[in-house]
Amino acid sequence: MNGQQILVVATLVLSSFATTRTPGSAQDRPGAPHLFPHDVLAYARVDDMQRLRQAVGESSFAKMLNDPQLKPLAGELYLTVAELFDSVSDQFGITLDELLNIPQGEVAFAVVPFDAAQQDDAVDDDDSPEAIRQRLQSRRRRSGSIGLIGLLETKENSPLLQNLLDAMADLLRNQGYVTLYNDVAETTITTYRGPDANRPAVEYCQVDGVTVLGVGEGVVAETLRRWKIGPQGASLAQNDDFGAVLTPCVGAEETRPQLTFFVNPHGIVERVIKSRGGAAALFWPIIEDLGLGKLRGVGGSVFTGGEVFESIFHVHMLIKKPRDGFFAVVRPDSGDIHPPAWVPDDVSSYTTVSWDIANSYAGLGRILERFQGENALQRLAEEPIMRQTDVDLQSEVIDLMTGRVVVMRWYEPPARINSQTLLVGIEVKDGAQAVEVLEKLADAFPSRMVRRDQGSVIVYHGSGPPADRFPEGRRLPEPRVALLDNFILMTDSPQLLERAMRTNVGALPKLERIPDFEIVANEVAGKLDGDPPFLFGFSRAQQLLRQFYEMAEAPNMRQRLRDGGSGNPALGRLSAVLDKHDLPPFDLIAKYFEPSGDFAYDSPSGLHYTTFTLKSQR
Repeated sequence: MNGQQILVVATLVLSSFATTRTPGSAQDRPGAPHLFPHDVLAYARVDDMQRLRQAVGESSFAKMLNDPQLKPLAGELYLTVAELFDSVSDQFGITLDELLNIPQGEVAFAVVPFDAAQQDDAVDDDDSPEAIRQRLQSRRRRSGSIGLIGLLETKENSPLLQNLLDAMADLLRNQGYVTLYNDVAETTITTYRGPDANRPAVEYCQVDGVTVLGVGEGVVAETLRRWKIGPQGASLAQNDDFGAVLTPCVGAEETRPQLTFFVNPHGIVERVIKSRGGAAALFWPIIEDLGLGKLRGVGGSVFTGGEVFESIFHVHMLIKKPRDGFFAVVRPDSGDIHPPAWVPDDVSSYTTVSWDIANSYAGLGRILERFQGENALQRLAEEPIMRQTDVDLQSEVIDLMTGRVVVMRWYEPPARINSQTLLVGIEVKDGAQAVEVLEKLADAFPSRMVRRDQGSVIVYHGSGPPADRFPEGRRLPEPRVALLDNFILMTDSPQLLERAMRTNVGALPKLERIPDFEIVANEVAGKLDGDPPFLFGFSRAQQLLRQFYEMAEAPNMRQRLRDGGSGNPALGRLSAVLDKHDLPPFDLIAKYFEPSGDFAYDSPSGLHYTTFTLKSQR
């Protein structure tokens, strides 16, 4: 057993969350978007499991698991997983290795809505009383509900999947399901109908090395007709929203994505609320009035492999114009992406976001006025804040902010569960005015904000949890608020604030001067192709890995794992493996993890977000 097999487990998990015919598919079969119905609520697809396995097997993570110093530990971890799986494999008649090898090509799933009238009823020519009775019963089962379609290209491994389907059949029969058979396009569909209308039918068929699964009576027949007979109404591929969402995600790279997905949030909410009726239905007019129906879809793609990038993940949010109602508040703005002078070079991550605060605030006011009357924001927020703090929310807070927010994380040693610390910086237009606001807040909350300047930096200490009541072995939060240059900094780690102040005066290296950051920033600039971003991020997986590595090495954590293993077989086996094998040097593991970057921009069709990880060249 090698470490690559562990990656295959992760691959299968990804496939459950994942658009035309793919290499290795049956030549006469269209891809899933052409087989699934037009009004899909959610969709996920793996283009080709064999190609995805190959890409994952060539990844830096796979190389790490196959490193001679890590291979014994990785192999034993896989054996542990396999042995734990054996406890349930007898029930399903399949081993872990067999399960991992079932998908051989395309894997796709979709959530679909059901209506009272269904297409398969219209093409059924049987007018016998029994046939009519069954169609009426089928309509009652499907009306107002949702179903699931699954398509798995298994090729020669279809018998392995059949073992799972036979085990599923036994479970369903034990719950009162009855078995029915129906021939469509010269293919037999097996249906397990529940004992009552509240339990959806489960059905499947196998043809040409492909298994089509369905939850909800009739979904397999409809899919099979699209495949074998021809168009049965509009398909998902003809859904304009689906195409508009995936076009910038799929066309963003030169290669074909391994995974794609699409969700219709508005359709899902509408289905859930209207099917429940009663009090839930009262919320639907509010949702419509807020303009949330302008969110026409969210989708994305995942690319793995390549010479430069380990992986690339695109997400696109399709928003219909004009952006009013709720989307009047969603007002990103372009801005500076370079780290301020106080961001040190050893942060775990750095993110900067630019937002049109003034217009977002005005948009929020218009929304509140729809439901709370004229001057709602003034009555609900501005006046109470003024009474309590003497701070004018509009002129002294909103108008003071530039709209830029910087967030950085840092690993604070020693290793603890909450060792990752956070610092948020809010850029202001006038530092002197910001001090006046902070002083008003300190006067309003004297027990929660105590001024204790550090050199020339204005610092306020906040009240954290009592040390004697805080869980042992965790980092004690100690809130701090400071004004550094034109940024208000907020953190619960005095050490992180100290590092920021030292970096600002040049006592510590700055993030923007290290090669890793420059490489990521250049790659982002190349992918933006002139589009100004409102979000930019840089992160290092090594820093998070270091935290858990040092925790795993700590004697007290090892003992806790042993203690937990006494009542948990999985933890027990993991503890035994770690006791048997010493962890390799951290530098050996860290060399396989390269920095990541992410960015987002506002496009004419909506918001687009991309994150990527550089490929290790070691």
